[in-house]
Amino acid sequence: MVGRFLALDGLRGLLALYILLGHTIPFLDLPPALAGLGDLLSHGRAAVALFFVLSGLVILGSIEKFATLPHPTARFLLARAGRLIPVYALALALAALALSLGDPFPAMGWLSPGGAAHDIVESGWPHSALWHVMAHALLLQGLLPPALLPNAEFSILGPAWSLSTEWQFYALAGLALASFGRRVTSTVGLRYCVTTLLLLGILGLGNDALPAEWQFGRAFLPQEAWYFALGIASFGLMRRPDDRAARILVALTLTASCIMSGVGTNPAAVLVPLAWVLCLICQNPTRAPSVVRAACHWGYRLLTSPILLWAGRMSYALYLTHAPVQRLLMLWLAPRADGDWHRFTLSFMGPAIALPLLVALVVHHRWEEPVRHWSQRRATAKDAFRLRPYASDSNTSAAGQP
Repeated sequence: MVGRFLALDGLRGLLALYILLGHTIPFLDLPPALAGLGDLLSHGRAAVALFFVLSGLVILGSIEKFATLPHPTARFLLARAGRLIPVYALALALAALALSLGDPFPAMGWLSPGGAAHDIVESGWPHSALWHVMAHALLLQGLLPPALLPNAEFSILGPAWSLSTEWQFYALAGLALASFGRRVTSTVGLRYCVTTLLLLGILGLGNDALPAEWQFGRAFLPQEAWYFALGIASFGLMRRPDDRAARILVALTLTASCIMSGVGTNPAAVLVPLAWVLCLICQNPTRAPSVVRAACHWGYRLLTSPILLWAGRMSYALYLTHAPVQRLLMLWLAPRADGDWHRFTLSFMGPAIALPLLVALVVHHRWEEPVRHWSQRRATAKDAFRLRPYASDSNTSAAGQP
């Protein structure tokens, strides 16, 4: 079991590095031979969707820790908050600082106004900035319709829109924990969870029928429910690889995900289910068909390589902090390029990769891990959420004793 989950840690690292590179390439003056690299790395949304699949898979392991303890749902949500909120708060403060220091685009006149770079980096603070800050503080920025708050999902910390989706999923997972208890990871519990998410996904299809200004943002859970369902179905398969029912559940969920994510009208939608199938095979290459077994062994070695495991451990910090760090670099380096894109590229491309990795490493070791361990200890403590008597009450009762 440990070996198979090692590959998942490596997958996290691969996805985080992919997003980092994808957010760097649009700012570089690449030679013609590498012109297609931007298109290759432009599927950041698919990478985030794979993170959702991973979240659906690993969250059940987290739920099991609390299923036998009193107040399991409150403990689970406390542990998740300790895992996500501290790094998010730090990244949000860093993003606010970077926005306050100015707009990097006037010094980068070589970038076309409608290009990918403008989709990645905002030019400055949005209108109604206080409302945007409040939306980010409440993790609603990826959910609000444009009629309520335009461009809320990308206005301050673009990558953080997915945290809105994660917290909606955690609320649903907490409800499942309260309803099923330990049985949530049983075959019946998994089926109920997968079915609920698929039904939510069908509900999400109706979002496109609303007027554009009233459509929920991309973080609306029903629009991403297929991916969480795929991760939950895969949990049973990883626990019981020889279980026919687990295989059937994964196959049915894969099929439903492909159909309802719009593969017929958008062929790129098949990237996520296909990539996940490959990851599942690579995590246990000895069970792969003999024709592809060698390739699966290679894939397993890649996903468990030291560099990807290292990146995987700090993938969350890297995912959230790389955008403001790169913006600060642009503010520093772009004016010094004197309008020369090639000169800017030479000075930017190395630090744009190395500095976010360094910042993420420091944040992971000095902030994320200590707070996470503390919240885990609090969430699993026997006296957590237990009401304690007031000191005056205990003194009164003690005084009445002979």
